[in-house]
Amino acid sequence: KLRQSPTKIVIYYFFIAVFFIFGFASSAFALSSATLPKGIYSPAFRYGNVSGLEQRYTESGTLVRLNDYKSIEFDAKNLARFNSQAQSLITTLNRFGAFNLGDSLNLGTLEIQTKPEIKYFAPVLAFGVSNNWSVGVGLPVVTYKNEIKMAQSFSNINYYRTQFSGLSQDLDDALNTNIGESTQQTIVAKGYERLESQDKQFLADAQVVSLYKLYEDADQAVVHQATLNLPTGPKNNPDDLVALNSFHKTTLENTFGYSRNLGSVVRLMPYTAVKIAVPDQIEARVPKNDDDILPDKDTKETVNRTEGTTFEIGIQSALQIFESFQVSFDYKLGAKTEDRYSGSKNSRYDLLTKNSSSRWQKISTEFIYSTVKSYLLKKSFMPMTLSLSIFDTVSGVNIERRTGQELSAVFFF
Repeated sequence: KLRQSPTKIVIYYFFIAVFFIFGFASSAFALSSATLPKGIYSPAFRYGNVSGLEQRYTESGTLVRLNDYKSIEFDAKNLARFNSQAQSLITTLNRFGAFNLGDSLNLGTLEIQTKPEIKYFAPVLAFGVSNNWSVGVGLPVVTYKNEIKMAQSFSNINYYRTQFSGLSQDLDDALNTNIGESTQQTIVAKGYERLESQDKQFLADAQVVSLYKLYEDADQAVVHQATLNLPTGPKNNPDDLVALNSFHKTTLENTFGYSRNLGSVVRLMPYTAVKIAVPDQIEARVPKNDDDILPDKDTKETVNRTEGTTFEIGIQSALQIFESFQVSFDYKLGAKTEDRYSGSKNSRYDLLTKNSSSRWQKISTEFIYSTVKSYLLKKSFMPMTLSLSIFDTVSGVNIERRTGQELSAVFFF
């Protein structure tokens, strides 16, 4: 029946828009050139939110809103393209009068509007193993919300219902198509969960960090930071089109930084980082061909995954304004190589790698208030730091835009 046609069209054009794959917004640990003194504990609490995920940098680097980029108009041309019965209806309607009524048929435009947002709370505990070596662990708790709405507009179907209703049941069914509900029915028939608003909270992947000072003198320091990501978060869910599906991974990131003081108030630290993922296995739906945008449930299988390697270079600059106030800026360039998949069946695993490589430029600004110096001078009753950071992805390829803020409080005892 014609009422099946709009569903096929919207699934084909909109699937990538609702299949969000975004990583955790902010590492629980930022690179620092200062290690803790031996035997000192440092609990910290970080709270942040990430938005802008409904925008994406495409393969060409253009920033688009996903609902605008993937919406489609159900005019006669597109209906005929995807359904032979629609072509018959259009031809029949063109016979009525001299105005080519069939060619003017339009079921409107369907937009699946999404508004994803991530909030996270990460308690962190660090310890000074020696004066040159600190270790820490962070346990981020993520709250994921995504408001999903379906909106249909710009349809002239009411005119056709008035003129042609009652001629046949099939025609009435076609003219009374609910594009949104037809979309949901097809999704469920393929074994997916309905597209519905999300409000979930869960423990994300834990992080263990080692910060070691390789060299230090009065004006400079060389540090190495190793960050181990542990798979404590939710596993990949191939049946949920709006699941984050970016947790439950084991990765190791090595970062080297060189800190240099320029006078008494300015510090620069260029750095470079490489993150390698440990190969794992996930359950995934493997497309049958390039046009299989929404694979059926019988395509699910356990596949071997090796995520691409991530490279970053960046520079931090810090300006000491007063004894207790500091402002820092961070700029980084990054790239991720293509993922690799394999399995035991003769499936098109190469299709899973599509658009899995990416590039980006990110900036952040942090405002820091610290009582450490005043505590050492016995002007403050306890050593601590409070900070607010603001970050943004200013350009990229095959990556979501992520903007957000993070508040943190760090204590020492």
